[in-house]
Amino acid sequence: MKRRSSTAHPFTDDRRGERIQKVLAQAGIASRRECEELVAQARVRVNGIILDALPAWVNADKDKIEVDGRVIRGADPHVYIMLYKPKGIVCTNVDPDGRRRVIDLVQHPLQTRLFPVGRLEIDASGLVLMTNDGDFANRLTHPRYEVSKTFELVVAGRLDDAAVATIEAALFPSKRSMSMDPEKRSRVTVLNRELGRTTLLMEIRDGKNTEIRLTMLRIGYPLKRLRQTAIGPLQLRGVTVGAWRELSVAEFSSLRKAAFKSVTARTRPDERGEDEPAERAVALTTANTLARPSAKTFTNPAAKNFTRPFAKPFAKSAPPVGTKSFSRPAPQTGAKPAMRQVAKPFMKRITKPKRQPP
Repeated sequence: MKRRSSTAHPFTDDRRGERIQKVLAQAGIASRRECEELVAQARVRVNGIILDALPAWVNADKDKIEVDGRVIRGADPHVYIMLYKPKGIVCTNVDPDGRRRVIDLVQHPLQTRLFPVGRLEIDASGLVLMTNDGDFANRLTHPRYEVSKTFELVVAGRLDDAAVATIEAALFPSKRSMSMDPEKRSRVTVLNRELGRTTLLMEIRDGKNTEIRLTMLRIGYPLKRLRQTAIGPLQLRGVTVGAWRELSVAEFSSLRKAAFKSVTARTRPDERGEDEPAERAVALTTANTLARPSAKTFTNPAAKNFTRPFAKPFAKSAPPVGTKSFSRPAPQTGAKPAMRQVAKPFMKRITKPKRQPP
């Protein structure tokens, strides 16, 4: 979308409230990108003034906002829903093929616009979180915040440890997923081994999307069942297939605590591909300038208590008995000390002046 370089409307002060596209999206008009298109098409009015360019900030409680002549109401209260998605349902609000969507399974009394948090394959089942809180959904899905996703995989055949290691390497090829701490890395573990199948538990902790079914099919281990059982601390419980319920206060509190955990408190900041905070960088630079430690400390979290001292000089010891000492003897009393040889001073070369012509 091509935006205009200048704005003619008076809503350019960012202290007025929130951006117009965010207010429209929270009111259930459309997505933020589609709301930007509505503004570009001059279909939005604020207090009778047409908005034809971005950015624009409005106050949803005081301003009169209209879209195509229809006054929109304020933002609905935030809703958080746990849905047990069955197979054959798509996790999208707009499907050109006309397939059944997850939002078709939820009939909330507020009639608010909901959307699924993240995507789950059409042939997969399990936990799907639905909400109208965009900031909270971004915290749960963005790789930067590393909120874990847990899946239950059922594979045909009885797999040994070598096969499980092959599956783990195929699902998590990046070194970012392999932290030194086994409790803080993406991994695959065995839940149950039976005669005709093996049940695996996969924990994705790097926040990256993984094509689980296609990857398993490519390495020769097709899945018989794929189900998402947890998002962070939120477990799939208390709901049957195809049904939904709102989160309890305890469930929402624990999930919010995991989603809004400070990024600086997380592990592997260098492996996330982002720089250290400015305050930490300045502190480290100042400390290195003022003091020089006597030991080299590793920055790897798994080895933060491990230090490697610098090499110590060799200790001087007395020569063995019977060996000739090559050290210069000390001067005797009354004798002149040995004179240290001094380099000859540099003598400037004197050249004859050139003969002047008569």
